[in-house]
Amino acid sequence: MSPATPRVEEEPEQSRLPVLLWLAWRFLPPLDREDRRMLTWVAVSCGYLAVPLTVGLAATDVPALTLLSLLFLATPALPIWWMSAIPLGQRRRETALALRQARINTRSAAATSISRQVAYPLAGAIVGTVLISLVHGPVARILPRRAPLAIAIDNASGHWLFSAVLAVLLLVALTAVLSSERSAECYAALRRLAAKFGRREAAPQPQ
Repeated sequence: MSPATPRVEEEPEQSRLPVLLWLAWRFLPPLDREDRRMLTWVAVSCGYLAVPLTVGLAATDVPALTLLSLLFLATPALPIWWMSAIPLGQRRRETALALRQARINTRSAAATSISRQVAYPLAGAIVGTVLISLVHGPVARILPRRAPLAIAIDNASGHWLFSAVLAVLLLVALTAVLSSERSAECYAALRRLAAKFGRREAAPQPQ
């Protein structure tokens, strides 16, 4: 009877931590043109959205119409944000799959591959919130008094640091939602619906 094969104990997770941190840092920089495009558009859209979001969170006792106007102010960046978040999520899932194939467990692979998904929107959101927190006074003086952004700034409670931190966390969390597989499926369904509607509108009418 052959002797039992000795059981190889799995390496403890604590000893893998330096390797996981190195992998997270390794996957963080934009390595090619597609990654640089993702970084640019995600950071720019989050930086733009951080301005009305921070002002809206800092404002108190403002009319609902002013908050709705801030939402409309953020509208131009919303489709860019969504379109750029989808490939960011796809890249995260590909990275997590590669790490699992390298015999890293699912939880560690997910935590390591998420570095870009956090860092890209975080960079843009921090820049946007810092800028509006520092220059909201001059911006309010330059804008017309009836501008929604000026009204919201005039009614700000002064808790700019808290509003900036909350805006950054919200943008990072919402970017993770937009980069999910379900979000990509919804976006693809909307594109198919828009294409079908466009073909119907372009169809020649009977004479």
